[in-house]
Amino acid sequence: MRYFVSYARRDNSTDTLHRIASIIPDATSIYIDDLEIHSPEVDRVKTVVAALMGADVFLAVQSTHYLRTEWTQWELETALRGKAEIRALLPDWSFAHWGAPDWPWPVERTGGRMASIGALKQ
Repeated sequence: MRYFVSYARRDNSTDTLHRIASIIPDATSIYIDDLEIHSPEVDRVKTVVAALMGADVFLAVQSTHYLRTEWTQWELETALRGKAEIRALLPDWSFAHWGAPDWPWPVERTGGRMASIGALKQ
């Protein structure tokens, strides 16, 4: 399983990101942007987008600022439009699946898995 980890940079230290990587089950690869070595010759945005589009599992790390940044909002909206399984990593280090009772943000279903980030922020 290929994982893409989406997180608010200001809420997650490098140590926290390493811990997240260590607890993800059944991963064949894990993309955590700040743990990647980015070559100056390669467009970082393209690398992030490719990792997101190639993921089997999208993992949103719940935190205070997660839905307050445009980038994480875009990542979540993009994942919701795609085919990846959507999960959240909760502050107690447990996992929640999209739409489950323990999902950390309100779920507005419009046309399948698509959600309005505006509704999620409330």
